[in-house]
Amino acid sequence: MSDRSPLDEGATLTTAVFGVPVGGLIQVWTDKPTVWHLADPEGFADAVGGGSLSRHRVRAGRYRELCLFDEETGTLMLQERQAVESSADGSQVGGRVFHSKPPSDVFGDPWEDLNSAIFRAAAGAFSRGELIVVEPGGWDDADGRYCLVVAVHDGGADQIILETVPTPTGSELWPATEETTGQTISAPASEDALRGAGALAVEAISRWGVAPWDITITYVVPEEAFTDDAR
Repeated sequence: MSDRSPLDEGATLTTAVFGVPVGGLIQVWTDKPTVWHLADPEGFADAVGGGSLSRHRVRAGRYRELCLFDEETGTLMLQERQAVESSADGSQVGGRVFHSKPPSDVFGDPWEDLNSAIFRAAAGAFSRGELIVVEPGGWDDADGRYCLVVAVHDGGADQIILETVPTPTGSELWPATEETTGQTISAPASEDALRGAGALAVEAISRWGVAPWDITITYVVPEEAFTDDAR
């Protein structure tokens, strides 16, 4: 095992939010957005979305995952938000370090990677009683374009609901509708239905004029977000 530290001596780490890892790329937002090529995209994708990482509070009940980022070296550190060890002297938290470099080629199908990421994030969020919103990334609320994926118990049956704004007009996947602002569809909850929701979300997002690495996932805690005091 190497004794070399995963962080370079003198590294300057800045708090950042990041997008969905797709096609080997990750977009990071510090004071400006930059795109990077991950040395271990599969490992990074496996590390995010599990609900344990440090989060940025966009507003009441709405969170995006955080990293610590060194733009000089392309180093990203993902930190757990729960202590792995506590004592009278303080708490120790775990984390993982990933390396990246300026972007080169896009690998595979980034839209399919986005589809898979939505499925994994939604399944994990549902298990924690959360829901997800897939939207353009950054520090603040998005510009009104979004795909909401939620699991609900309605009338004795579990349902998966997908809501998108704007309406994906002319789509061959979304049902035809007269709605012009947005569209909502639902299906009985199942793994296939959740995978279908990911495909429909990607279909809608692909019409926004964005690249798949421009997209982030916001995790919503309903008991915090949907209250009279939520701002």
